[in-house]
Amino acid sequence: MQPAPIPKNEKKRLISLHKLGLLDTKPEERFDRITRTATKIFNAPISTLALVDSKREWFKSVCGIDQKEGDRAVSFCGHALLANEIFVIPDTTRDKRFSDNPMVIGKPYIRFYAGVPIINADGERIGVFCVKDIKSRKFSKDNEEMLENLATWAELEINSRNLSLALSEERKMRARLETQTLELENAKIAASNVLEDLSIEKSKVEIARAKEEAILLSIGDGIIATDEKGNITLINKVAEKLLDIKSEKVIGKVFSEVLLLTDEKGVPILLDKRPTSMALATTTTTTTGPSYYYERKDKIRFPVAIKVTPIILDKKIIGTVEIFRDITQERESDKAKSEFVSLASHQLKTPPTAIKLLTERILSGKTGELTEKQKGYLNDVYSETQHSIEIVNALLSVSRIEMGPFAIQLSKKDICEVVQNVLHELKPAIDRKHLRLKEMHLKKKIIVPIDETLLTIALNNLITNAINYTAGGGAICVECKEIRKGETFGEKLLAENSFVVAVADTGYGIPKSQQNKLFAKFFRADNAREKQPAGTGLGLYIVKSILNNSGGSVWFTSEENKGTTFYVAIPMTGMKAKVGKKELVDI
Repeated sequence: MQPAPIPKNEKKRLISLHKLGLLDTKPEERFDRITRTATKIFNAPISTLALVDSKREWFKSVCGIDQKEGDRAVSFCGHALLANEIFVIPDTTRDKRFSDNPMVIGKPYIRFYAGVPIINADGERIGVFCVKDIKSRKFSKDNEEMLENLATWAELEINSRNLSLALSEERKMRARLETQTLELENAKIAASNVLEDLSIEKSKVEIARAKEEAILLSIGDGIIATDEKGNITLINKVAEKLLDIKSEKVIGKVFSEVLLLTDEKGVPILLDKRPTSMALATTTTTTTGPSYYYERKDKIRFPVAIKVTPIILDKKIIGTVEIFRDITQERESDKAKSEFVSLASHQLKTPPTAIKLLTERILSGKTGELTEKQKGYLNDVYSETQHSIEIVNALLSVSRIEMGPFAIQLSKKDICEVVQNVLHELKPAIDRKHLRLKEMHLKKKIIVPIDETLLTIALNNLITNAINYTAGGGAICVECKEIRKGETFGEKLLAENSFVVAVADTGYGIPKSQQNKLFAKFFRADNAREKQPAGTGLGLYIVKSILNNSGGSVWFTSEENKGTTFYVAIPMTGMKAKVGKKELVDI
């Protein structure tokens, strides 16, 4: 017997495998569906999805035997892991490598084996998808192609978990950033409290000032304090390092003379538009985003996030405290994440698209007659593949939204007709759930400049959500109305003449405590996840992005267990055209 070989990159491979977090986890239907499908398609008694650990092969899914894992050294999958193509053993008793293998001479008496390596998003081989038989058999090219397609399906399910883990890490990172922001707010409150003690007696003023400086100097972000005239009174070590200046050379000088703030194109920000100037002119906190840059004397520029708070004593502004940080790494990280999602989505889109086309071809009967059972299995494959494609397309749309402006191309269209076309496409889905559909369209044509594709994507998402989150036998109402400037519709006052589409359902509704998060990326309400486990939480984020970028608006009203109404408003003057490098993917 020939032991299973160990690859040269074993250490790196094992790290990649363990990062997936799949070893020793409970069975999952999404994997078991694949192994069941394999046993039916090939009429083979055994199929496994094996993850190859350091000394064992562990079955994430197994059909046909009760075994959960096996010795890697004597495993067939240990050999298949290193194969550059499908690994087939027609008759194990005639193969010198396996003829005396314990699984050949003993239970389960394996006589045939065919396996395909499973590769994760890191490009590492982490397991094998295979079928086994207790009889020797031949394996045709068509059989090989089908097994490779099923292995690709398994790869897609494994890698989708990898993406979910990445998104979970992103959420944890955001939570940490929110905690840090809260700590900074608490530090500013403490600094303000110290400054309020200036009105007490002279001896305490010096102590309060010492405390103030100690707090400000110890904060990890850049700190610059000014008096009521804008003269710099304090600058901490972090700010000195970031701006390449010395505190002794700038203390007492007006902030605008020593700190050059520019926009993305390098154009200096006007004095009255600078955050410190605005804070000195008002009693509210002024916050700016990553569109501002600090420029040093050596011409090095870096993007900053700034928060300036006025210091108020006896209702008078006596100065400001500015907290800023270099967000270069954050922007690069956000760009890298968006590029990764885009790249990963593109790569993940190819296999399911190929599976979908192959499945369509087989279902069409071009490759031969199918039994009803075979059609059922293939329809399952087709349905799951289409769902995977929709997830990938949603990720692609989000990455394109975040990587820069997307194109908005206008043409004059009858909006009522666009709404009716969307309903026509979704009518089969409405009928399948036995939902009552009520349409209330304007009798006249409403011709408005719109991007038909983008509006269709937005309406399709909203009506599809109404279908998915309404129980069978419920009702959906789609209403088109002209709303005049100053009129209220859906509890909102319209600021301009608008064409409004209202999509109402009698579904599960949205919990009141979670309504303010509904348009956030990846957010799904608790009852939505309970009723419909499948979902990305990206649809409403995409709808909001489309309408915000095109001059429209979207809002909703909802009551839990009674239903939800979404409103889409397009100005009667039309959507706003925009030049962009990318077009959104129709999901």
